[in-house]
Amino acid sequence: MTISHSSRLSVLLRSADKLIRQAKLIVAQIGDPKMDSGALEPGETLEEEFDMEKEFLPEELIWLMDEMLNREEEDFTTQLFNRELLHRFSEESILDVASEAIEALARSDLDLDTRTAISVRLKFRNDILETLIQHADGRNPPASLFPLMHDSLDEAQKTHRLGIVVPKAFSTKLQRRLASTVPPRPMVTVSMNEAWTFWHQTLNDCKNVFSVHQAAHPQDLITAYQVFAYSSPQPSTYPRALLQSFLSSDGMVASRVETIYFLEEDLRSLTLPASSLLKISDGAYGKQHNGSQKVAECMERFIHQFQQTFINVYRALCLNSCRIRRTFCHALTEWDALQGQVEEMDCIIQEASHEKPIQYLSDSPPTFSFSLSSWVYHHKLNILKLTIQMGFDQMIYAPHEMGAMYWYLSTICDIHLSHLERVSHFVSSKDTEVKRGSVTAASRAKATEECKVALDRLYREYAWAKATQLLSSTLHRIFIVLQRLGIVVRQGPVYSSDALRYEIRMKPFLSLSIPEALASDDFASHTDLPDLTIEELLTQAMTMGASAKRAWEEVAKTTWNIYPTKDGGTSVVDEKWNTDVKDCLKAAIAASLCVLTLKKMVNNEEWKFAAAKEARLPGPDGKGRWHRWWVVPHLPAA
Repeated sequence: MTISHSSRLSVLLRSADKLIRQAKLIVAQIGDPKMDSGALEPGETLEEEFDMEKEFLPEELIWLMDEMLNREEEDFTTQLFNRELLHRFSEESILDVASEAIEALARSDLDLDTRTAISVRLKFRNDILETLIQHADGRNPPASLFPLMHDSLDEAQKTHRLGIVVPKAFSTKLQRRLASTVPPRPMVTVSMNEAWTFWHQTLNDCKNVFSVHQAAHPQDLITAYQVFAYSSPQPSTYPRALLQSFLSSDGMVASRVETIYFLEEDLRSLTLPASSLLKISDGAYGKQHNGSQKVAECMERFIHQFQQTFINVYRALCLNSCRIRRTFCHALTEWDALQGQVEEMDCIIQEASHEKPIQYLSDSPPTFSFSLSSWVYHHKLNILKLTIQMGFDQMIYAPHEMGAMYWYLSTICDIHLSHLERVSHFVSSKDTEVKRGSVTAASRAKATEECKVALDRLYREYAWAKATQLLSSTLHRIFIVLQRLGIVVRQGPVYSSDALRYEIRMKPFLSLSIPEALASDDFASHTDLPDLTIEELLTQAMTMGASAKRAWEEVAKTTWNIYPTKDGGTSVVDEKWNTDVKDCLKAAIAASLCVLTLKKMVNNEEWKFAAAKEARLPGPDGKGRWHRWWVVPHLPAA
């Protein structure tokens, strides 16, 4: 149907009238301090009027020094408001000024309480800066340093009452210069009690950073980084930046090896133990293979292509939790694209090095190891699992989506388990080949040790993936049962369709070539398990829950590290990793108890009515949330 000329004119007039009303509203808001960040009082300017060079009372100085302790914000360096930080002053010169101030204070005629209050604040700043300068290479500071800084903070907190407020010392004028702050953004204010707590936690986090840095192997380091990243409460900005600075400085990873050798270590300990592909002869790879230039070129291209990509996984773990997941979503696409390229490299190496295929599955023909692409796939699957799991921690999934996402996590774990079994088969074959080969005793011992380390690592990876798979399968069944009972309700799509919601939820994973995501309809049929009754689902959940408990107990028998730490001592990562595993075990036990309740009360209509009202999903830090990644429903007692 066509629109008449008069109708078209009427539409244009209504649009124009709407634009005029909006313009009038904007004009009315100009000069309104509540809406206009540039609005000034009569006689007021945007320039700071506070004189930093005037003399302050000692009590005012105490307040100013304390107030400077509560302004840390995430990504502060991107919001400098055209102001420089202290880059033009060297660290040593700042230490010199602090020392001079402490000495001058000791000679002053101030009363003892005031002198002590100012002195302890100067000493706190001096100790932090000195510690970070002297241990910039990641070496562990003396054990006594951090307790002394905690004591200084406690003393400062006790004497905070001596301070006198200087009202004009802090203002929002810098923020008002930004055109984007409309309406004006209020100044961030933090209570001093929160500030003292924050700084105590920051000191603990900085101490933990040095401990994390003592990991001596790529796999150990990634585990330590994960333990640090997922600590609760989340480490603040500075400790995370400090850890990232330790990761790669002066071309060395973890102050230990060059990036290229760091990558080689990880390859050797996973898919290429006792392999001549990683040996360097005259600066090139693969020369041992009959002088094959193709092998050398492929290995050089692989190492140089992945050394930074691999380091970026560690670097991502130094971000805040939301950005870790967002960065991993992008990393998945990158690793997926690279996996296809690496498979081509594997084929070239197989042909040039005359690799012989071996039997893997009894009903399949002999196959090649695909060592490089297997390494890529392993790390891609780990990133994928972490990305899914962090969605539970960050409350990204709606209650009715949790069952489906636990199914997806379980499926990815299944794929990873099969992949680890395949890699283990080829490593074991390499171990057998080494033991039967005609090499020197020293060479055989070295090669055998490399195979042993790889098999040990593969076992650890398998144990963790199996425990994750079993617990996620258990929770998948629990949530499906709760949906069928009407305790967890699927919200109807008000402004969208199920297909569109699925596309948004699975957006980070839909573009992956392998493992390929299912279509929306197929995904729903796999996750809803329509062919199984509630009783059958609960029977499966009971068996899986018991197996999950045993699997996490098996994980608890292992340790987080393959090699001893660089300082040879007990790392704080030990405690945090063990606590994390115990929390997973608690979640597995809680899931089994949840299944028992459901089996007992599944036919009790009165209980189901009460459960529909009282059942809850504990939040990440709530009571009954045993682990941030495992959401076990809290049901009323049977």
